[in-house]
Amino acid sequence: MPHVSLPRIALLLSSVALCDTSPARSDDPVRVSGYFCGQKHEQVAFLQREAAGDSGEIAANEVNKVAGKQTCAYFLPANAVPVKDETVINNGLVYKVQSFVFLPEKVERWTGTYFGSMQSTRTFDEL
Repeated sequence: MPHVSLPRIALLLSSVALCDTSPARSDDPVRVSGYFCGQKHEQVAFLQREAAGDSGEIAANEVNKVAGKQTCAYFLPANAVPVKDETVINNGLVYKVQSFVFLPEKVERWTGTYFGSMQSTRTFDEL
């Protein structure tokens, strides 16, 4: 795991905060595809599995197993309206999650990406 300095973490958090100040809703549909989950916390669990090395399919299956239902799945290109952008820090890992309302069903689903770790590792020279 690479060394993460405090100035780098501050820069990352400030750039993420700037992303969140932009308008989060647009009434114009966009084409989206990829893995989506029904709830934000399920999407974060999915991203945690991916950050740990699981493939998207395995991560989705594990989250679905814990939820006891089909909540995370791969979506082929579909029309959706962006609704919310959020940054989530969980167990020292930074994720950006976004929700979309899929059309014409008008069902909200979450997707996201893993940014990195806020945990620094010490190099041999620092010991």
